[in-house]
Amino acid sequence: MLLKIEDEQIGGNDKLLNSNPIQSGKIKEKQRFYMDIFKARKVSKEIAGVKVLQDISLCVSQGETIAIKGTNGSGKSSLIKLIGGIYEPSYGNIERAEMNIGYVPEHFPENIRFSINDYLHLIAKISGKLEQKINKKIESYVDVFAIGEFLQTPLRKCSKGTKQKVGIIQALLKEPDLILLDEPLTGLDQTTQSKVIKLLQAFANNTTIILTTHEQVLISELAPRIIEVDKGKIISDSFVEIKEKLNIIKAKVPQNSILQELTFIDQKLIEENTVEVKVPFTESDKVLKILLEQGCSIIELKEMR
Repeated sequence: MLLKIEDEQIGGNDKLLNSNPIQSGKIKEKQRFYMDIFKARKVSKEIAGVKVLQDISLCVSQGETIAIKGTNGSGKSSLIKLIGGIYEPSYGNIERAEMNIGYVPEHFPENIRFSINDYLHLIAKISGKLEQKINKKIESYVDVFAIGEFLQTPLRKCSKGTKQKVGIIQALLKEPDLILLDEPLTGLDQTTQSKVIKLLQAFANNTTIILTTHEQVLISELAPRIIEVDKGKIISDSFVEIKEKLNIIKAKVPQNSILQELTFIDQKLIEENTVEVKVPFTESDKVLKILLEQGCSIIELKEMR
C-alpha cells in the first residue's frame, strides 16, 4: 500500500509523472518491474528558506537501478533523502510505498562511540534479524571488506574508508527492499570499489537501488536509468543499455549424457568430455554448484571479454 502525502494547493502534472519510459514501453532493458514504489508530483523542498529541490516530478518502479548525477550542491543528496523519507516535501504531492530501506550516507556520523562489531550487531538486531543469521552475515561482510582487524575499534577512530565500508555493510545487513547510497565509492580503494559494485549487482536482481555518484564506472556497470539534477531540478531522465557481463566456465564432464540434463545452460562441447558454458555473471555460482553436483570438474572460470 502506498502512503500518500498531499498538499492541496499544488495541482498534479500527470503528463510529467506518467512519462516514465518503462511504463510507456520505450525502454527494453532486462530488469523486471512490478509496481511503483515512489511518485512525486510538482514537489519542492525548502530548508531554512532555501529551495534545495524545485518542481520535482518523478516515478520510481520496484526493481529499478537508478544513478543520480549532478555537481556538488545540485540537489542529488536531497533527492535521495526525499525518496527515502528522510525529507518530506514542503510543497507538492508524494506517494511512497512501505519498504525496508537501507541507507548509506555520504558522510558517516563522526561521534559513534560503539566499536564496529557492536555497531553492526546493534543495527542488525534493530532490523529484527535472528542472532545466528546476524553472526553469519556480519562474518561474511567483514571478510569481503577485510575489516576483521578493526572490529573492536571505536568507529570514531576509524579512517574514512573503513567508516564507508561499515556504512555499506549496515545498509546491506537489513536485507532492504530499497538501497539508497549517497556517493558510495567515496574514500574506497579500487579493489573495494570493485567489491561494492559486485555486491550491488547481486542485490539488483531483487532490490531497488538508487545512488548518487560522480563515478562513471557505477553508471556503466549498474544503472540503466540516469537522472541528472541541477539547481534542485531534474534536467534529464534517460536510459542506457547495460551490457550484461558473462562468465565462461570450462568443465570436465564424467559422461556426455549429463549435458542433456543441462539444456537450460548455453553450452557447447569443445572436446571429448569437456564442455564450455556461458552464463550471466550473477548466475555463475548457481551454475557452478549444478555442475559440481553432477560430478563435473571445473577446469577454468573467466570473464568473457
